[in-house]
Amino acid sequence: MRRILVTGAASGIGAACCEVLTDHGWEVIGVDLGPAAGVRHLDVTDEAGWETLMADIGPVDGLVTSAGIRTRSAIVETSLDEWERHLRVNLTGTWLAIRAFLRAAAADQVDGTFEQGPPPHSRAIVTIASVNATIAVPDQAHYVASKGGIAALTRAAALEGAPLGVRVNAIAPGPIRTPMASERLQEPAQVAWLTGRVPLGRIGEPSEIGELAEFLLSDRASYVSGEIVYADGGWAANAV
Repeated sequence: MRRILVTGAASGIGAACCEVLTDHGWEVIGVDLGPAAGVRHLDVTDEAGWETLMADIGPVDGLVTSAGIRTRSAIVETSLDEWERHLRVNLTGTWLAIRAFLRAAAADQVDGTFEQGPPPHSRAIVTIASVNATIAVPDQAHYVASKGGIAALTRAAALEGAPLGVRVNAIAPGPIRTPMASERLQEPAQVAWLTGRVPLGRIGEPSEIGELAEFLLSDRASYVSGEIVYADGGWAANAV
């Protein structure tokens, strides 16, 4: 059984990834800052915590970095602390996760070069970016910047992971029915704006992101790396 580590596993997209991956036969290790049944405690910004976790759980075949935060405020109203908190949790937390995973892969001396055909099993990382990594929205510059950083980090990590046999891709969700989005989804005007902006005309479900993550982690995506895959109902294609 292949093993997968999922951050932000207590709720939202992270919890959905855990459920979908379990259903597909993966052994899932979920971590989160908040408590949840079957989820280990981890602050993704804690460098020492990552070292302890990886030493404790042993080898893993895949990683999903779903831990993240988002608040809403205009640039002129956002404090430096709030700006830096988003970068630290969303971007630095993702970087620490990727670094820990690649260090473990390097220690195993995996050779990612194959002259003929795909490797028997490749390791893989899936980060969670956002449609807002490339399409900005007002009052969320701190969030937009952090998710844009994740997209860029994913591409760079794909280059460094390749010699180790590690593929790295990002999912860029559009509006998804998660606790993070619950406040907006309780406002009829916000729901109308969101569904009007999405060509498919609906809010996405966390399980849809989980299914895409499972595909990108699996050997079915063995030649896919360095990609930002939009799961946004067509949002990024809509220039109107």
